Amino acid sequence: MRHGLLLLPLLLAGCGGPEAEPNAARTVVITGNDNELIVPVPRATANAAAAMEPVVALAPDGLGLGAGRRARFGMPRAAVTGMLARMLGSPIEEGDDQECGAGALSFASFRGGLGLYFEGGKFVGWDLDGRDGAQFATAAGLGIGATRKQLDAAGAVTIEDSTLGIEFSAGGLSGLLSSRDPDGEITNLWAGATCIAR
Repeated sequence: MRHGLLLLPLLLAGCGGPEAEPNAARTVVITGNDNELIVPVPRATANAAAAMEPVVALAPDGLGLGAGRRARFGMPRAAVTGMLARMLGSPIEEGDDQECGAGALSFASFRGGLGLYFEGGKFVGWDLDGRDGAQFATAAGLGIGATRKQLDAAGAVTIEDSTLGIEFSAGGLSGLLSSRDPDGEITNLWAGATCIAR
């Protein structure tokens, strides 16, 4: 509302140019998973959308951080945690885990259930458990709470029973489902090297 009040005098002071269309739309591009989602945004909310922190997009090769920025596997730990800290706040926990299936990994846990994994000082994986109701998702909209039906619609999926539960893999992502039914929900997601206990 404050932005709208500041813009009003500027719009009224136009020098005979075309009349402004208050509801004209523009677009915001959200990247992730090597795809782009173009979302129309009404001009009235465009400034507010631009001022918002970018959304973290989950991807098989890392994380999309809005505005075309990517945290890809293989990047230095300090660079990746620094980018995420600017968006999500400082990690709530950091440490080393010597008993991961992929070998010893370091980790940094952020709010919303997003965990990052590092090996030799490089970003190698992430996992998401949906703590705090975080809304991280892929460019196709797959996140915690997405359904088996949505998962099937996004591409080829392999589902099997494992020691973890009903486990799936799809396009470089893995995770768990609450059930095999079409309305079964994704409860966990991960990609790359992680410390998922089996």
